[in-house]
Amino acid sequence: MTESNLTDLLIIRARYLFDAEGGEHRNGASVWIEGSRIAGVYGNEAPATPSNATVLEYPNGCILPGLMDSHVHLMYGTEDRMAGPRSYEDVNEVDSDSLMLLRAVRNGYQHALMAGVTTMRDAGARGRITFDLKEGISAELFKGFPTVQASGRPITMTGGHFYFCGEEADGPDACRQAVRRLAKEGADFIKVMGSGGGTYITDNRYASYTVEELRAIVDEAHRHNLICTVHVIASQSIANAIDAGVDSLEHYEFIEKDYTRRLDLALAERIIEGNIWLSPTIQTGYRNMEALIKLKEERPLTDWEEESLTYFSWKQEGQLYVTGKLYELGARRFVMGTDAISRFGDHALGMELMVEAGLPNREVLNSATRNCAEDFGILGEVGTLTPGKIADITVVDGDPMKDMSAVSRVIQVVKRGYPLPMESSEMFPHGPGAVTHQTKQGRRPHNPGIIRD
Repeated sequence: MTESNLTDLLIIRARYLFDAEGGEHRNGASVWIEGSRIAGVYGNEAPATPSNATVLEYPNGCILPGLMDSHVHLMYGTEDRMAGPRSYEDVNEVDSDSLMLLRAVRNGYQHALMAGVTTMRDAGARGRITFDLKEGISAELFKGFPTVQASGRPITMTGGHFYFCGEEADGPDACRQAVRRLAKEGADFIKVMGSGGGTYITDNRYASYTVEELRAIVDEAHRHNLICTVHVIASQSIANAIDAGVDSLEHYEFIEKDYTRRLDLALAERIIEGNIWLSPTIQTGYRNMEALIKLKEERPLTDWEEESLTYFSWKQEGQLYVTGKLYELGARRFVMGTDAISRFGDHALGMELMVEAGLPNREVLNSATRNCAEDFGILGEVGTLTPGKIADITVVDGDPMKDMSAVSRVIQVVKRGYPLPMESSEMFPHGPGAVTHQTKQGRRPHNPGIIRD
């Protein structure tokens, strides 16, 4: 490089660097950025700094590829959704699509500014919410907003999990038609609800679709060059999804009809042999469990609260066990995802829990960078710190290669070469987003609803 061709040069310097390609530095490193692309990655042997460069220095920082989230629901993030005043039912009944779209913008910026997430996959939203969000991004209404891949409405059986999003389909022919509708509207991938889930009228012990129905969805998705990922809680739903040839599994909790959890080793071997991506969403019940434990230190819990604590503790223990065991058996295609969590910006918790489950720090860092990029089909552009790739970069305080808690201390995010103004996180406060003043006559007032998982 010569100084004459380094216009708009940005240099990020830090003590540590993890490039997600097998390279790392611990005694000084820098990434050089021209425009929206990475121009160079160096250890402490970097060239002399040109006079026209802007330099950002982080003496105890670690430069990472921009972090990614394989499983979000941007229309939620309504504070204590699972353990507080706003259940699924309340949010879906009270909030308009327009309000959810506005909240999706808030949540995207929260995830970028507080969690360092530069790319995310929205795994299910109502109506056209995420399609409209993508159009806003394409129209350049926002600067520094994460890249969003959207499934739009998840395909579900009549009355199935997320039925309220509006894409119910039964039988192979209707399932194919659903894929075609979503592809026509601009879906980046296809999301299927393969079992029940947190929606109160569903039962997560049972598969929602037959293998024949899932095969129709997967085949049609692949015909449109789209990957297919499936929500699977029940063991039978995991088996059906594998038989159907899906690309990715969400949650995979191995729940049996008697509410026990049994990791089927034969299914585990098929997952590994089939190179199926695994999105554990390992943190989904953690904050609920944490809040109840804290409450128990302050006062005796009610019977219902004790029952909830038992459930969330069992859920968390199972999520850790299943993911750790799959890694022990040889699974390596994990992707980091958070799900419909209470607060966006809480991405680091999942990475720390994956370490607790038994994954090495480097595997966890890969799960939130290059693995996601490969799963999303965009590894050629992002996911690693490689010259020529888009400059999506996250800088954290500390060394996550040794201490994963460092990822909870995001100090700078760069999106397509643009350093985000990190102090602006205060512009996007947490909060349930419930409407407090109804202006439309006859609109129902806010109802706390029922607490559900």
